[in-house]
Amino acid sequence: MKLIAVCGSARKQGNTAKMLHQVIEGAKSVGAETEFVNLFDLNYKGCSSCYACKLKNSKSFAHCVQKDDLKPLLERIEQSDVIVLGSPIYYGNLSGQMRSFTDRLLFQYLDYGARGTGPKPKNFKTALITTMNGTDEDCIERGVKDTLNVLVEMIGHTLGSCELLNLTDTVMFNDYSKYVYELPNLEEKSSRVEKISAEDLKKAFDLGVRLIKS
Repeated sequence: MKLIAVCGSARKQGNTAKMLHQVIEGAKSVGAETEFVNLFDLNYKGCSSCYACKLKNSKSFAHCVQKDDLKPLLERIEQSDVIVLGSPIYYGNLSGQMRSFTDRLLFQYLDYGARGTGPKPKNFKTALITTMNGTDEDCIERGVKDTLNVLVEMIGHTLGSCELLNLTDTVMFNDYSKYVYELPNLEEKSSRVEKISAEDLKKAFDLGVRLIKS
């Protein structure tokens, strides 16, 4: 079994990356081969709507033809069994890099209803990990939960299955005194010793185990 973790955060030691690395450790603990990719290390653009992946009886059918740094990654993903996507939440949605990536990953398999789930090479097991500064209540009130549920449904429908692990109320800065931050939870966040709780890290680790063993 091979698991690929794709990170859509520029902060390479940030909350999203830490959660993904815990998933990787969980997968490794049950014998999986793993790979970690940070999208900020790659040079690519979003889907160009060229529709080459929709041409009947063509070599490009069900494959993105754009020749950039995503092409070899998409090829390696086709050889994997598990895909774990990780992104911070920016303005109620995934990061721009992750959105451009998921457009390219998913659209190549979209068949506009001809077979319902598209011409993917296999059923992948997937998960989406998101991290956000807001609370669980903010996630619901601002519609983020609904947005993520729609994304998970789309990813699962296209690739095979998908589950969501959303980490809320994250710590953004190592030293809050250096930044403009005037929310009422400033004191609590700036004094928090455990940046990510052991419970949340274990959830990520257990997710890695579960995706490989299930």
